Amino acid sequence: MAAVANDTLTFEIFPPEIDNLWLPVHALDLVEMGMHQGQNWNLEALSTACAEESRYSFLLSAMPEPFVGGTGTPVSPVAIL
Repeated sequence: MAAVANDTLTFEIFPPEIDNLWLPVHALDLVEMGMHQGQNWNLEALSTACAEESRYSFLLSAMPEPFVGGTGTPVSPVAIL
């Protein structure tokens, strides 16, 4: 897996299972695995487009905005069916 995307407001374990470890999913994904996260995606629109085409394999490109030294930058996602 190269990245994870979800459409929920929170993508974490609340309350944390380990004392003093806040945002454990973020720590695991970003710090330990170097994996990108995408949050608050409109997955309903993507699933509708896939159903209309009867195709569920696609190329997703989500390039971040070119902010130097930025973290948590917005992306411009494009799904090519």
